[in-house]
Amino acid sequence: MRLVPPLLRRPRAALAAGAVALVAAVAAALLFNGGPAAATWKTLSGTPTCDCVVKDSGSGKYRAVFGYVSNASANGTIAAGDNNRLTLDGGTMSTDAKVTTVFQPGTHKASFTTGWVTKETSVTWKVGGKEVTANWKRPTCGNDVSLPAGGNGFGPILAFLAAGVVAVAVTVWRKRRGARVS
Repeated sequence: MRLVPPLLRRPRAALAAGAVALVAAVAAALLFNGGPAAATWKTLSGTPTCDCVVKDSGSGKYRAVFGYVSNASANGTIAAGDNNRLTLDGGTMSTDAKVTTVFQPGTHKASFTTGWVTKETSVTWKVGGKEVTANWKRPTCGNDVSLPAGGNGFGPILAFLAAGVVAVAVTVWRKRRGARVS
């Protein structure tokens, strides 16, 4: 009596199954590895900053680039909400920005950016009892500021899952093709 399923007795099928298992393990590690828990803060031990703005003179819109300086010795969190939010005053009524919620020790330029707002709009980040305001008149970002990547962080996970689906599809295709040739 053999304990190995018939599909896995073939080297290619076993390789494909191993690839799928590896993709699933990596995806799970990326999804569930939050690292050590950070303390929850009510006040920011440091200062929020507005490093610069990205301007589109043609449309008269800009994106505010916010960062922070944390004087704390460990990570801390301030959840998005009343104590960590953006307020807009002027032309634009909303923005698709997601404020930073985990604060690591040190200086962090370009922690997050807002969506495009009109130059008549002032954007204020209120966090942990402190605030900073951005407007069209702020300096334009230079090469010393690396803007945060777009997206929600699930790109690598989706790529691994897509690779797993392709591996399974190729295995099934080869199995069916082999059945037709025999």
